[in-house]
This record gives sequence, C-alpha cells and structure tokens, in this order.
Amino acid sequence: MEQKASEIQKQRIKEIESAADRLVGKCKIMFVSSVNENGYPRTCCVSKLKDTGFRDLVFVTSKRSEKQGKAKHFEANSKTSIYFQDGEDSLTLVGEVNFITDRAEMQNLWNENDKTFFPKGIDDAKIRFVHFHTLEATFWIDHKFRTVKYK
Repeated sequence: MEQKASEIQKQRIKEIESAADRLVGKCKIMFVSSVNENGYPRTCCVSKLKDTGFRDLVFVTSKRSEKQGKAKHFEANSKTSIYFQDGEDSLTLVGEVNFITDRAEMQNLWNENDKTFFPKGIDDAKIRFVHFHTLEATFWIDHKFRTVKYK
C-alpha cells in the first residue's frame, strides 16, 4: 500500500527531529542569543546543563549587572534563539525562556564546577537557571533542510 504525501512528510519530520535530538545530545556547548537593552541581538556561548532533546533546554547564567547581560535581557524580553553545530550539521532554535525558581529543581541542576562563578551555590544572588522552550526549529542535518513550527 502506498503512503500518502502527508504521511511521508510526517515521517521525514520525525526522522530529522530524531537526528536533531542526537545532535543536541552530543553538544555540550550552545550559542544563545538574547535581545539587548538597545534592541540588538547579542550571542554568547554557554554550556548546556540539561536537555530533553531539542525541544527543551536548560542552562545557567549570571545576573552580574543590573544594566546588561543575558539575565537582564531575558527579564525584559523572553524571546531568544539557540544554535547548535556539529560538523556540517546545524540546528537553529527560536523560542522563549523563563527562569527556574523551584529550589529542588535548582539543586538537581547544580554543578559543583560552577562554584567558581557562584560560591554560594544555588543561594548565590546572581545565579539564574534558564529554561528554553522551542517554538520553531530550522534543521540542516545530513544535507537535509527543514523548518518546523511548534506550540
């Protein structure tokens, strides 16, 4: 029995999403863009703390400045973009962030290596755990290109 075009497209999306999950799983570093106080994009390299595939990611940042920096930008504008690359494969994500404030979740995410930046651990006034949720993904994986929107 021949598959319908819509079924073929769904299968192709599922395949590229699985490849994107593997790509994110391999990458420890990601590039995060925030919108600065003047309305311009600002991209920084950050370490990924946790992921559930490409749809939801967690990282840590610092609120060291009251005027600028990712944490301050995210307070003013939750829209962001994250980029991953491994060899010729890349993934550009567009979505929104929110701060994680649940103490138990923060404790689970805490990495002792971050004590250099946050000597008081999760009680440090400057630490911000950030959750990113994907609303749109642009895949370039195995020489296949596709953009998919999510809710």
